[in-house]
This record gives sequence, C-alpha cells and structure tokens, in this order.
Amino acid sequence: MKKSGRPARNQRVSTRKQRKQQHLLDVKVRARAATRHRTRKALALISLALLFTGTVGGIWYGGREALRKYFWQNPDYNLSEVSIHTDGKLSREQVLDATNIKEGKNIFTVSLSDARKGLLALPQVERAEIERVLPNKITIDIAERKPVAWVAENDDGDPSSDPGAYLIDRNGILLRVRNQVPEYYHLPVICGLAVENYEEGETVDLPEMRAALELIRLTGENPARYQVRSIDISKGYCMVVTDERHARITFALDNIQAQLNWLAALFANVDESRKEIQTVNLMVKRNVPVTFVPGPDADDAGDSAAAPDGSAGTDGAADAQPTAAPAAEKPATPKAPAPETSAATRKAQFLALKKKMTAKRAEMVPASGGLTHVLRAQIVRRAIPISSSSPAP
Repeated sequence: MKKSGRPARNQRVSTRKQRKQQHLLDVKVRARAATRHRTRKALALISLALLFTGTVGGIWYGGREALRKYFWQNPDYNLSEVSIHTDGKLSREQVLDATNIKEGKNIFTVSLSDARKGLLALPQVERAEIERVLPNKITIDIAERKPVAWVAENDDGDPSSDPGAYLIDRNGILLRVRNQVPEYYHLPVICGLAVENYEEGETVDLPEMRAALELIRLTGENPARYQVRSIDISKGYCMVVTDERHARITFALDNIQAQLNWLAALFANVDESRKEIQTVNLMVKRNVPVTFVPGPDADDAGDSAAAPDGSAGTDGAADAQPTAAPAAEKPATPKAPAPETSAATRKAQFLALKKKMTAKRAEMVPASGGLTHVLRAQIVRRAIPISSSSPAP
C-alpha cells in the first residue's frame, strides 16, 4: 500500500535536532533581555542616588551659609549682656572665668552645658542654671552652699584667721575661706578633725561629723533654747559640746533630739535653783552626771550625780532654809549671836522643807511623759542630827 505524504496525526513535525537549535535560540534571547533590564534598573538607582545626594548637599550648604550669614556672623547676636544672680559671695569675675563666657562672642557659640559644668566644679556652688535670652543676653542663676560651721584642728584660736580651717555646709562638704565675711564669724567650730587629710570640695562622711551637723541643725532651728559654741569630735564615739555659758555637755552620736529634750529639762530645773552647770554627760540614760560651777563658798565645789527621783539640785539639809520656817528672834545688837534653835523646832523645819521639796518635784515632772525622770544634782556637805541641841561647828 502506498504511503501518502501527509504525516500521521500523532507524529512530531520537527526533528530532535531542530528542537535543540530552537531551544538554544530562546535561551539567548531571554539572557539579552534580562541584561538590558538590569542595566536600566541600575542606571535608575544611580540617578536617584545622585539626585538625593545633590539635594541634601544643596540644602546643607545653603542652610549653613544661611546660618552663618544670618546667625553666627550676624552682629545682632553678639553677646552684650551677662546677667548673674547669686545668693552667696561669688564675684562676677569668678563666675565668668568658670563658665568661659566672654562678652562680644556670638551667643550661639556659647556651650551652655560646658558653662554649667564649669560652675558646678566650684566647691561653693550647689546649683546653677544658664539660659540664652535672644538676641544678645545670657542669664546665670547660682545657688551657693551655705556654711553652717567652721572645721579646725583645734579650738584654741580664731578659725577665721587660721589658713588651715575650712567652712562646712549642711551636707558635710568642705569650703575654703576666700573672703572674710562677717556673718561667718559667729558660726560654731567643729574641732578634732585632721583637716590636713582633706581638700576643698570633699565630703566628710564620718558618723561623728554627721552627728555634729545634726546637732547644729536642731539647735539652729531654735537658737533661743540652746546655742552651740564648739563641738569636739576627736574622741570619735561622742561629742563634747561647749555652749554659750561655757558648760561642757557630752552628747552621744544618736538620738540627738531626745538628748536636747533632757538637757532642756535640766536647764529649766537648774535655772530655778539659780545654779550654773559646769559639765553634763548625756550618754548616761539614767541618773545623768552633772557638776556645777563652784560658788563663792569653797565648800560648794564638787561633783554631783542626778538622782533617780528627778528633782532639781539642792545643797543639802544643812544649808537649806525653808521659806515657811518661823523667823529667828532679832538679836539685841548686830554682833550678838543668834539664839539657839531647839531640837523640836529644827525637826519641824526639816519636815516642812521635805514637804515643800516633794511638792516642787511633782510640779517639775513633765506632763508629756517623754522623760522617765527629771535630772537632779545634789551635793551633801554635812549632816546635822535632828536630836542634837546645837548645830555642828
């Protein structure tokens, strides 16, 4: 049977060789198209980058020139006034040197943060605020440290004339004396500290120094109650305080307010007895030891201790004369001896005195109950037997 020239229905039209050549041509066309596409994309990105860089550069350059012309080199913004407000003794020259601010400079070239750091580096500056006031003014507000006491090695001279003495503020920061200020002369003196081991601006962080500053703060709030003249902290475990009456009071380092309350009660009792305290040791919680300044009579000198009952001090039974006692018979002549007092009369006088002192102690006990007892100092000079017919010589 003769085959027709028409291929079968499912027979391939191209041969394998033709198909291979066609595939190679398709791959080459796609590769060239992809290369052209990548090239155009890269050129677009480069153009955008150049455009952005040029725009940013133009803005930066133009802005800098505008700032230079209208601000940095504008004579209207040249600093012509520096206003300084301080509550202490810093001079204008000290402030300007610390801040490195000079009049005539452009106000925008002044670094406010650096100027503030320079001010805070001064030991006497506690707080500082600096502000620009356009077009040509800078304001400086300074809060200086307030000295509360002198600090010296010894309390044997005038600390204001001692080159080694310091002033100290409430936070324990040492300040060097540069200008003689009369208002500092009356400040109390804290002595017993090795000042050569410290420098200006350092903080004295010692328990005894903190206690001394706390005592100065509490007494400064009510100066009419108690005034401190000097505080000796050389012992380390206590403070020996000398007040305006030259009495030496020993304080513990804790419970300063409670000790001041005890001392106030003691002074109130002693003032009524018209005695003058010489020493007090408030470190003792009960039966506080007290000594008095010797009186005109040499027998009145001596140490005494506070009694547990808490009454004011007295000189003993021999010297106590009750106000309610009957008056002695008036002698015929000024030089005549007084008549003898009988034993019954002396006994009655003693009982009346005892009753009066008991009532007086009850009146002097504080109503608040803050103290368990009120301090009492008693000096016993000599005793007189009630049954004797005449006083002892």
